[in-house]
Amino acid sequence: MTPSALRLSVDNALDPLISLKLRALSLLGIIMVVVGHAPSYRDPEAPSERSIPFAIVERLLTDALPRIVVMMFFAVSGFLLLFGHDGSWATHRRKIWSRTRSLMGPFVLWSLLGILLYLVLQSLPWAEGFFKNPSRRFVDKSIGEIALSLMFDPVPYQLWFLRDLWVMVLLSPLLRWLLQRFGFWVVVMLAVPHLLDLGLPSPVRGMRLLTGDTYFWFTIGGLFAVKHLPLTYSSRWAPWWLSAAMLVAIGRAWGLAHSPYPVDTPLAKTSDIYWFKFVHIVGVPALWVCYDRWLRWMERPLWMQISSYAFFVFVAHEPLMTMLRKPLILWLGKGDEMHAIEFFLTLGGTFALVLLAGWLLRRVAPLVFSFVCGGRGQ
Repeated sequence: MTPSALRLSVDNALDPLISLKLRALSLLGIIMVVVGHAPSYRDPEAPSERSIPFAIVERLLTDALPRIVVMMFFAVSGFLLLFGHDGSWATHRRKIWSRTRSLMGPFVLWSLLGILLYLVLQSLPWAEGFFKNPSRRFVDKSIGEIALSLMFDPVPYQLWFLRDLWVMVLLSPLLRWLLQRFGFWVVVMLAVPHLLDLGLPSPVRGMRLLTGDTYFWFTIGGLFAVKHLPLTYSSRWAPWWLSAAMLVAIGRAWGLAHSPYPVDTPLAKTSDIYWFKFVHIVGVPALWVCYDRWLRWMERPLWMQISSYAFFVFVAHEPLMTMLRKPLILWLGKGDEMHAIEFFLTLGGTFALVLLAGWLLRRVAPLVFSFVCGGRGQ
């Protein structure tokens, strides 16, 4: 069967090739999350001297392109939640409970582990100097402040993905009803707050409970599931989609390289917000179409084996990555070459250590591995 002939069957069974594609894209999304967290410009204390050409390439590879895959990850999550959903409350309860176990279980566990790790490190005189960010100084906080940080400003900051997805799972009964009744108009209505980067605020100042990117792309994935929209398109248009996606991604990278704003400036307060949204609007469909032409190799057995560790890599790569990067920044200092070395050592070291830890844990204690991964990978 050719990719162009794939379709959803009448009995709501997902075609195996589409299933493989979604699994591979989820793996790619997690890999790109780690890549996007590796560069030293994410550390406010890192030397910022970079040549413009280097900064453009760096931003392209670690910020503009990875974000496309992350939005696809949200869309895949929305599709898988609502695919084959019969609309009954029994199915809603079953899916909500299943996602609560697989999302919020690891969220609370890994957030707690991150706080405990920082508490230990901040109690050691030789390590205390690496943790100057007030929001990460847990030794000075009350139990209530630590509890708020655990839920709304976790140390492994990538965990906000899990929390946002869980909020969307709770909202899924309403979302499915809206999509069933109004279809594409739901996406149109959400496009405005999404483009304005509006989300649900959290009790922690400067943090959000739900981002605009989450609900927008999750809803798009849900729309394809609820309305049984076609999932395959001719890959002969892939070069055009790739060209368009690269143009807007390079445009965003160029803007970021020339940006006067500090890296921790809220996105909505910069002009980059328009590039940020435009890259996704073009890049997500480009990735979906280009996958069939150039990325099917990710379905080979080796990559499918690696995908069983993908969630562990996602939850465990921070704060390990920060702990690797900080001394490298201190030792290597300034210059394009040093920034590149910092990036590759941080990225390579993180992948090596996390995959090794995951492999050992799964081999020695498979039930523990499954538990810390929310029931995955046993």
